[in-house]
Amino acid sequence: MKNMVSAQWLHARLEQANLVIFDAGMLRPSAAGEYSPVAMLPKAQRFDIKKELADPSNPLPNTLCSADQFTQVMQKAGVNHDSLVVIYEDAGLFSAARAWWMFKAMGFNNVKVLSGGLAKWLELELPVESSYTQASLKGDFIAQYQPGYFIDKKQVLSATKDTNTVILDARAYERFTGKNKEPRAGMRSGHIINSYSLPLTSLLENGEAKSLDFIQAQFNKLVGNAKQLQFSCGSGVTACALALFADECGYNNLSVYDGSWSEWGADSSLPIAVGD
Repeated sequence: MKNMVSAQWLHARLEQANLVIFDAGMLRPSAAGEYSPVAMLPKAQRFDIKKELADPSNPLPNTLCSADQFTQVMQKAGVNHDSLVVIYEDAGLFSAARAWWMFKAMGFNNVKVLSGGLAKWLELELPVESSYTQASLKGDFIAQYQPGYFIDKKQVLSATKDTNTVILDARAYERFTGKNKEPRAGMRSGHIINSYSLPLTSLLENGEAKSLDFIQAQFNKLVGNAKQLQFSCGSGVTACALALFADECGYNNLSVYDGSWSEWGADSSLPIAVGD
């Protein structure tokens, strides 16, 4: 896959001068406490989606920060325009793709996701550290926000009436249908009207992507001849993994609904559906 690299591939490049590694792992909505991985990859720095790289003025969780904020954090991390960035997480593939998509949205394209994450790295008994690395030099990367990577509820509402756009939901099927209640309080159950269920978990096996042929077949069933794809989930995190896979499959015009169900499910003015 062009967007994902193996643990062996990364291990062979650990001494590469322009390599920057980020741990973008995060707690699940139902978890409590602070994110605390059992170990860190060599050279790894923290990529904090929930706090340091979220919009502090937005009450919704995990929403995209400004280009200026992204620039400041990445420069502090030593990211240069010619850096090779590799992102991983503890859980295989849950939030690493969110960081990958954020980089793309900020105009940085030489970014990869580590297949299998920390779990695969540990399984292969590759070297780890007990703490994060601090960059010694300030980077020169300047974010240039690319409109369209992230969209708002107005754009999604418009898409529900557009036959050329398909909206795909990465949440578990039971949440999509409304059979299971949402983990966040005060949230309606169900899904965005005229959207389709494509649970991220159905595309993974032991935290790694299933074959590209299998993933392509799942997209083909739902996308048809649509010209644009929009992705939603609980809070805009796992939707980015669907965007990653869609990109792998060659689809264009991809957008992630940043507010996702955290916004849509809480706004009674927005239409929802239950069941299939």
